[in-house]
Amino acid sequence: MKKKSATILKDYDSEKFLLEEFGEVIHTLTKSLIGKELNPHQINFRVKNKDSLSNKLLRKSNKYTSIKDITDIVGLRIITYFEDDIDKVAEILKKEFEIDYPNSVDKRQVEADKFGYRSLHYVASLNKERLALTEYKKFKTLKFEVQIRSILQHSWAEIEHDLGYKGESEIPESAKRTFYRVAALLEQADIEFSKLRKEISEHELLIKQQITTPSSTIKIDKSAIIAFIKESKTLISIEHLFESVICKRGTSSDSSVVPDAVLPYLQKMKIVSVKQLDDLLAENKDELINYANKEFQSRADPKPKTFIPGAALYWLMSMLDDRTIPSNKGTANKKPQIQKPK
Repeated sequence: MKKKSATILKDYDSEKFLLEEFGEVIHTLTKSLIGKELNPHQINFRVKNKDSLSNKLLRKSNKYTSIKDITDIVGLRIITYFEDDIDKVAEILKKEFEIDYPNSVDKRQVEADKFGYRSLHYVASLNKERLALTEYKKFKTLKFEVQIRSILQHSWAEIEHDLGYKGESEIPESAKRTFYRVAALLEQADIEFSKLRKEISEHELLIKQQITTPSSTIKIDKSAIIAFIKESKTLISIEHLFESVICKRGTSSDSSVVPDAVLPYLQKMKIVSVKQLDDLLAENKDELINYANKEFQSRADPKPKTFIPGAALYWLMSMLDDRTIPSNKGTANKKPQIQKPK
């Protein structure tokens, strides 16, 4: 068996650069594929080093006869924010890679009592379609292991590792009660976070359906403003006029920018419904367009080529903010400044 291990280690040395290149390719490809549909917390890869491989061969000397038998030399770890995203990631991988099911394991089923280790493990390789491409042909014989778990499962596993214990069988009797309680709390939190996301998603869908109703009494919150920017005919028509006097309406990958800026100001103005906000825009339409154009032209060059969707709300808040209110002492009290769109 020592001879077989020595041969495997020798093959590892000769293929190391190919393995590292394979890891880079798989990492980049997976990030691209998953990023089209989901927003994972983290996607990392590693190539097992020689010492780690040597220890593995020592522990399992009867299991491997060649380097091709070892399917986890290249490893990929995908950490999701939500537990229910694990299955979504799995579906993407099953469509895009060749899965070696006999060597794959769903530890959520077989290790149900070990919260931190309830991840999904696939052994995979490039599919036939990709292997037919010139740049992938050299990876024909290579496999990789991918581990998918939620961020809370990952955190628990990392803490267990740092404590030096793995699973309940190694935990001292005096600490087991605490161990079970913390694991249960984290597992329940995983479930509740998924529920929370679903409830927020349903709320946003309901708002989107109701946002354009003339008599809408939808309360102002972050999701209401996000939907308002996308659906309000009043705001969109004003921003189309902005395009004729300022610059083009662009796009924004961060839907939080406008809501985070204007929400505090709306609260101070006691604007509590979407209907009130829509009316305020309509009432100030002409003045708002002139104000925005004046502010834009006063900027130093080079001026922005686009403005972000929802900029009309920025300009509205800024315009109202610039109006002064005389105090009893005859001084002018300005409202808190709102950051203007870049």
